[in-house]
Amino acid sequence: MSARFSRLLHIFHRWLGISAGLLVLGWFVSGLVMLYSPFPRLTVDERVQHLEVLHGEAVQISPAEAATQCPGTPRGVRLAMLGERPVYHFSGGKPACSVWADDGRWVGPVSAEMALEAARRFLPGVTLTEPERIERDQWSVYSSYNAHRPLYRIAADDAAGTVLYVSSKSGEVLADTNRRERLLGWLGSVPHWIYFTPLRGDDLGTWRVLVLWLPPIALLTAVAGLALGIQRVRVRQRYPRGQITPYHGWKRWHHLAGLAVGGFAVTWLLSGWLSNHPFGLLEMSSPPPGSAQRLAGGPFRPSADVALLRRQLAQVPDAREAEWYRFGGRNYLEVRTPAGPRRLNDQAHAAAPIDVPTLSAAIEAIEHRPVAQAELIDHEDLYHYGRNSPAVLPAVRIRLAAPQDTTWYLDPATGRILQRIDAANRWHRWVFNALHRLDFPPLASLPGLREGLITLLCLLGACLAGSGCVIGWRRLFRRRPPPA
Repeated sequence: MSARFSRLLHIFHRWLGISAGLLVLGWFVSGLVMLYSPFPRLTVDERVQHLEVLHGEAVQISPAEAATQCPGTPRGVRLAMLGERPVYHFSGGKPACSVWADDGRWVGPVSAEMALEAARRFLPGVTLTEPERIERDQWSVYSSYNAHRPLYRIAADDAAGTVLYVSSKSGEVLADTNRRERLLGWLGSVPHWIYFTPLRGDDLGTWRVLVLWLPPIALLTAVAGLALGIQRVRVRQRYPRGQITPYHGWKRWHHLAGLAVGGFAVTWLLSGWLSNHPFGLLEMSSPPPGSAQRLAGGPFRPSADVALLRRQLAQVPDAREAEWYRFGGRNYLEVRTPAGPRRLNDQAHAAAPIDVPTLSAAIEAIEHRPVAQAELIDHEDLYHYGRNSPAVLPAVRIRLAAPQDTTWYLDPATGRILQRIDAANRWHRWVFNALHRLDFPPLASLPGLREGLITLLCLLGACLAGSGCVIGWRRLFRRRPPPA
């Protein structure tokens, strides 16, 4: 490396580091926090734990009859209790549509009193504040809530500092957060994803520009620093006093940290940037259009048989929620309880798992390619595994006889598509999951070791970025000698 080029690279790294140093420091710290505390969400299992027992005898209206009250064509429907009354919640519409299952009337618009009552049933025995009507706040920025806006925000006077978000269309509790989750969210997910409320409204243009251009600035900073760090290190012909670095003080620590984790910083920043698919890079593919509908045997059709629904619910006395699904042209009911789900067929009997040959034939018809291998797996593999939530197991794995080695994973209990892996998705798995989350063998099967290694690397990365920030601060505000 010539002296002139080295000097230019040094200046380039210095000023890019000054502009992006705090950003990189924030990403390392927030990434470490996210490892242990993801963005707060209300999962299906958590929601079921707070629901009341379904009163099947109170259901007087079929889902098909209730669906006529909703605009458009629903893509799914759930049955639950709202207060003392059963209610159908239809999905796929904007706005969300819910219909009382006892008289067939539309639930919405939900009043503040109804929202407060829903919150009381979600958190019994806790003092609640008056509902505040909002469009969105920091913890309700997900687009999945758009069909339910505006929302009611209700704070609880409990030790955890719980805040609930209730739909103004369905009366359901959609999300809950507590003080700890919000604090860690501000330190983790919010700065890491740049998920600040003003940027995550209806117009995402500014947010997309930021996630497109900020990471490359940080990446170029890391690449330049790594090149300089390697160029300045001496292992054999060392600097005076046997040092491998010519620097002292903060610069010395910055150089050593860069040698230790500079490569990780580069791959981590690159994979994080590519996860947003800039300029179409690393885009993931989807199953062929209409795949889910073909597996279902046609579009979703709400059941018109109230008597069947009552018989099905009678089989599960502790039912809290029921959701319909279809496979092969038949309707099935998944009844959820605090102990787990039970699935019933259209004869009110336990639904048998869908066998491997049936699923294999369905995928062959969708892809128009022969199946090379179809099997039931009861363990995770390189592409079907869980992190924040367990992977669905057992699962049916179907490999096609195709150049891309396309592989499908399906849930044999319902026929639901879990994922479809082809060349594009395989690239994403190894470039993002492996490089950014260290999800590769053998670490993927050793969660404790993986988390420990990520923690160590993030701390070293924070030291690298933090020392760079100190050096940049001193450069900007150093005292210059007075002119002679």
